[in-house]
Amino acid sequence: MYNRLLMSRAAGKLVMHRRSSGAAIATLDAFFLMRCYGDVSPDDINASLETVEPLIAYRPEGSVSIIIIDPTASFPSDATRRAALEITRKTSATTSAMIMAVMGDGFWASAIRGMLMTIGSLSQTTYTRKFLRYEEEAIDAAIDCIGESSTKYRALLLASLAQLKSASISPPPASTSKPASSRNPPVGSKGPPSSKAPPLSKRRAG
Repeated sequence: MYNRLLMSRAAGKLVMHRRSSGAAIATLDAFFLMRCYGDVSPDDINASLETVEPLIAYRPEGSVSIIIIDPTASFPSDATRRAALEITRKTSATTSAMIMAVMGDGFWASAIRGMLMTIGSLSQTTYTRKFLRYEEEAIDAAIDCIGESSTKYRALLLASLAQLKSASISPPPASTSKPASSRNPPVGSKGPPSSKAPPLSKRRAG
């Protein structure tokens, strides 16, 4: 009954837990969000433990993870892979599903997917694990796993994942400055010189 009351309330706000040069981690209600866009370190992976308490407080039967791996992400080091395996084991009891989207093609994407599958196999987790290609697919799958409506969470999760992007791969903000030709002259300025001749009445008599 308590959990039904929690899940029926309005969707909450995105809470940032970590942002580094390699990854960003956040939570939104019962969703764990992680975006990898650079060289992900063991510290980035270990920071996910900080999210366990708020996630379980919202949904005791388990959270749903959405992990997005951008094409700019580096292949993880041995230390990072070991940390990922350890954290996967530690959080398996409090995770109900893990949805991953590898945003790329070719050898790099295949290698990343193979590494993630190996970690899942070695950790011996029993929850749902999916490997997808697009963010939208990952979001739809995660919402389905948690039993919520797309109307409530789809747009919010898309916006949240966009906020987790690195500044280097996000489009620059639109400029709000006016073109130089349309700017008002500074106070006290006479403005550009006029090409108009003064009225005849003000011309000096010859």
